[in-house]
Amino acid sequence: MNKISSIIIALLPTLALAQSEVHYDQCKNSFNYLGADYQGTTNKNNDGSQWCYLKDAQEGAYWANVKVETIPQFTTKSGKTCRAPSSYQGEQFYGCSSRNHTTPWCYISESEWEECDLAEPSEILSHTHPQASKRLDRVALGSCFKTKGDMPEALARLITQKPDLFLWLGDNIYADTTDMSSMRRKYNEKKQHADYHAFLEAQIPVMATWDDHDFGRNNDGKHYPERENAQKEYLRHFDVPQNDPRLNGQAGIYEAKMLGGGNEQTHVITLDARYFRSPTFNNYGQCEGEQSTILGEQQWQWLEQELAKPSEIKLIASGIQVLPPLYQGRSMASYCAYGNGQQFKAAIESLGETAMSGTSYESWAEMPSERERLLRMVQKSINDGKTKVVIFLSGDQHWGELLQKDIPASSEFGKQATVYEITASGFGQNWPYHIENPLRLPIYADTKGDGSYTKQCKLPFNYGGVTYQGCTNRDNDKPWCYTQVDENGKGVEGQWGNCAPSGAKIPTGYVGTVSPSISNLTTSNRHLINKSGSNYGMLDIDWQNRTIKMSIQTADEEAVSTIITF
Repeated sequence: MNKISSIIIALLPTLALAQSEVHYDQCKNSFNYLGADYQGTTNKNNDGSQWCYLKDAQEGAYWANVKVETIPQFTTKSGKTCRAPSSYQGEQFYGCSSRNHTTPWCYISESEWEECDLAEPSEILSHTHPQASKRLDRVALGSCFKTKGDMPEALARLITQKPDLFLWLGDNIYADTTDMSSMRRKYNEKKQHADYHAFLEAQIPVMATWDDHDFGRNNDGKHYPERENAQKEYLRHFDVPQNDPRLNGQAGIYEAKMLGGGNEQTHVITLDARYFRSPTFNNYGQCEGEQSTILGEQQWQWLEQELAKPSEIKLIASGIQVLPPLYQGRSMASYCAYGNGQQFKAAIESLGETAMSGTSYESWAEMPSERERLLRMVQKSINDGKTKVVIFLSGDQHWGELLQKDIPASSEFGKQATVYEITASGFGQNWPYHIENPLRLPIYADTKGDGSYTKQCKLPFNYGGVTYQGCTNRDNDKPWCYTQVDENGKGVEGQWGNCAPSGAKIPTGYVGTVSPSISNLTTSNRHLINKSGSNYGMLDIDWQNRTIKMSIQTADEEAVSTIITF
């Protein structure tokens, strides 16, 4: 998604002070930091001290200050000696750096510089893949990976939680290119980054999908000219085996795995919402009207077959959000999928969303017929007894969110079915602005403090001239909300309740955790986490009690969670 217009100013992190200095022999012979390759050391963001990434971590640290007297001489391609150090734009480095150049270089005098020979790259670890027989008790998910902000703390905390599976949900790098050598370099830089290296060392099993920035370019789809080669680079990065169908003729990176055995099986399905995708607006290609597609017919047929396979739980991963309804703040005719409008509007009406408006950023809702097809197929899978619960997993948006959709009953697809979604996005990202979404997970309240949390908060509501997007403590000793509002959004007098706290029983299960600092983590209600810096999602499955805890995690804590039964 394109958020270039945002007013966020992302500050580069400053390295923490190292506890000791090391001999240069302990340094990696090459490393990447903030987009530059180094052969040697740098004082970048380190208060003037030279540092490097280490070959082997020391007491949990992947970098260290370096004793300057141990740094060897470096030479250029012509054999001339590099200055020690080279000074460039406020940075001093010993050896060679590719800062503002395509290959590493160094100064050989105060004003002359030359390129250096490329060093052999440091060892690149491989991703670990899940084993079919291993039951999933904990599944984590995330997307939109940036090496900035509190990403290191968030990734380190994730590693300590030891999930049985981690799903990367797109924008795994920010390539935005048709140059495959540039794309490969960015994938390699991610693997060589000290914090991601630690993730790989932890051998957490991984599955993945992509989104626009690692597929190709912003909002790209089927017209991206390098999609076949981008698929090869993606599969290379995630270390898929050579017999994988996606390396042997399958177009698109979708896949599915059945994990666990007996009545403890989780069916993990990863969709490709890019490779076959029609343009969503006319600036991304010629509109296709009613023929617009997200998955392409071949992938649709494959998905239908997968949903017909029995499992207790189905997790469906998509790079873009599934459940938010169409944003209606722009003309419907501006959407490429609108066509003559009949099919477009019928899909929205069929799902009971004519009066709803969701996020203005990319989502499945931009093609209502495709979204309805997906939700109806899932509804049929549930009603046919092929699964107990379906949870969509998505990224892209730069915030974390818990969602719920009640799919209306249908003569063709069966009775009403409830599905869920966790959006987790992302590492080193922040998006502290209000986002519309009427299908965010409901907040339940009691009746005037009676302790029975069976009514839904009506959000937003107006009280005393102020509009609230979530629960408030105003004039009450506990967070509360209105459970009825009038046509102007004003709370109906007497129709209020205390919001369900951590551990409270609610109609769908139980409230899990509500952070004591939740008001500092959201611009809206507790089920939107968009002010935390990094966020990632978590599913904790209790097979004995048949419950699933869905949560949004931050670098510091479990921000919010809810527990559903299946």
